[in-house]
Amino acid sequence: MPMPYPLASPAVSGLIYAFQQSDWFSWLIYIVLTFFSIVAWTIMIDKLISVRQALRRGEEFQRRFAETRSPGDMLLQLDKYGGCPMAQVYEAGIEEMAEIMDLTADDLERCARSHTLPRALSTNEVDRVRSTLERNVSVRVGELESRLGWLGTAVTLSPFLGLLGTVWGVMMAFCGMAQAGKPDIGALAPGVSGALLTTVVGLWVAIPSLVGYNAITTTVRRTITDLDNFVEDFVSVLKLQGGGGRRVQGIGAGRPTE
Repeated sequence: MPMPYPLASPAVSGLIYAFQQSDWFSWLIYIVLTFFSIVAWTIMIDKLISVRQALRRGEEFQRRFAETRSPGDMLLQLDKYGGCPMAQVYEAGIEEMAEIMDLTADDLERCARSHTLPRALSTNEVDRVRSTLERNVSVRVGELESRLGWLGTAVTLSPFLGLLGTVWGVMMAFCGMAQAGKPDIGALAPGVSGALLTTVVGLWVAIPSLVGYNAITTTVRRTITDLDNFVEDFVSVLKLQGGGGRRVQGIGAGRPTE
């Protein structure tokens, strides 16, 4: 014998009834909340995919970099990490280092293959590279956090829009009952039911958006921490593996600045 579901039909019919009793203002709230829901889900799906991919590829890049002997060693593997924020930060640091040392692209490739640098960098030059890395990290963080403001707006504003629709609907229901001149629950219930539905819809939009927002921001924070740690790793390798002042045959080197 099939199990009955006594709550399913009343719940669905109740929602349909409340929706049918909604006034023009509630309909306007529904339209706005529907727009917020579409925007929120679009951002959540796109950002969750992109930030998790950035975190995963960044962790792999950092592991590979930890195994290198010279800052330029990862140059030959950059093609594998297209779009990875950490690889972009690394590339910015290498470009700055090349500019300081007056190295061409061919020079950089020879450095990567020989696992050394033409010469050691001075303290001022290392600080210059660090500054470039940190600026690029800020750019990458801005890209990771892009459009999160829209998602935060959906999380914050949706319940208030639902509440606004509820307050408006209840007020209109009581005004109608006052104009009728008698307390009649039959006249009050339709307006109140339609009004309360706006709060339900607002929470339907806000709750998934809040869960997605927290998941995205947690992943972004982990990625930012990895980027900051990578900057320190890169600078440490730059200091320790600067070639000890030796010159690599065939590679030009500028003079260190004190």
